[in-house]
Amino acid sequence: MNDDDNRKPYRLGRRPGEQSPRPLSSNQDRIEKLTTGKTRTKARTTTGQIITNKTTAAVTSNVKIGQQQWKITKDTLTMGTWNVQTLWVAVTLELLRNEMKRFRFDVIGISEVRWTGKGETPNGDFIWSGEDTTYTRGLGILLSAKAKKTLIGYNPISSRLIAARFNATPFKLTVINVYAPTSASSDDEIEIFYDSIEHPLAHTPKKDIIIVTGDWNAKIGSDNTHWELVIGRYGHGDGNERGDRLLEFAALHNLYIRNTRFQQKANRKRTWASPDGVHKNMIDLVLIQKRWKSSVTNCRTFQSADISSDHSLVLCNIKLRLKKRCIKPQQHHRSDVSQLKSQKVREVYQTRLVNRLQDIDAQCNLEEHAPKVEEAIKDALQATVTTTRRAKKRGFQNKPST
Repeated sequence: MNDDDNRKPYRLGRRPGEQSPRPLSSNQDRIEKLTTGKTRTKARTTTGQIITNKTTAAVTSNVKIGQQQWKITKDTLTMGTWNVQTLWVAVTLELLRNEMKRFRFDVIGISEVRWTGKGETPNGDFIWSGEDTTYTRGLGILLSAKAKKTLIGYNPISSRLIAARFNATPFKLTVINVYAPTSASSDDEIEIFYDSIEHPLAHTPKKDIIIVTGDWNAKIGSDNTHWELVIGRYGHGDGNERGDRLLEFAALHNLYIRNTRFQQKANRKRTWASPDGVHKNMIDLVLIQKRWKSSVTNCRTFQSADISSDHSLVLCNIKLRLKKRCIKPQQHHRSDVSQLKSQKVREVYQTRLVNRLQDIDAQCNLEEHAPKVEEAIKDALQATVTTTRRAKKRGFQNKPST
């Protein structure tokens, strides 16, 4: 039994003398999520302690790039998403790390970190992308020790979008974490958000496995009529217009929403609840290419994960499944030359061979002439006699004793 099994649950704000993250004030851009759109009609920066990157693409500096490989046909990867509402308080990231130690995770997309700038922590286990000056929005990716060593690079695109690429075999893995506008945003902001996701999707190598995680602020509902290729039968609640926009986006890019694939209890499906517990929605979602949807073996929320957020932790287990190709052994056939013993057959063969040899240009050099003559002989022979299967070679057999 390892130390993780003996570790007591680390619950935020439950121990005496331990300070919970302070509640958000009214001027910190907190928006209520009771509706997340119309219903369907049917860090804080730590200067001197981080590595900021001014380029659009950045790589970790504390580990070797792609030092290790994930063998995703053998290893089970645990990925997910969690809206923590804020990491603005200096110690909150450490509380997040301690809370996630209770779960065997590899890559977790974190939303609403409320840090400024772009960069990574000194030990390389957390990368983020936020606003330039205001402590709003922002998102990041929390990495396990193994994930850090497989990380090839990351792209902090905006305060709503960050992408990371990992060294895996037989295919590389690209994870895109998003934080969609809330219900208070205009339709134009929604379209700008979805347009921004187009760029990393279009520029990801075609052979990469793409996983998109995040807080989508969209209700897709439980009715998958006409959307069977995008969502499963086990959604939650009713959908809305923002949910329809998400379904259109997923269908356009051949993505499947894995939260809806597995039959779970209600509290394992909903990812957000209002403070009074009346409204419960499924808005934190994990999307994967339809080609690999069967590789996700489970996807559910964990209500026990606690960081004083009204969102729940969503985790998915991924183990790549490849179809075995049945390659039929190639059957070798050869011409039955014994048929040339017949004079009639031999005369037909000679006539066909002469006709084919006449088609060869006599002016060509020896290197070009020899292959053409060989091809003419084979064609004439195949057109004249039948073929037979090559007999299998039998192994040595012991001579029976007398």
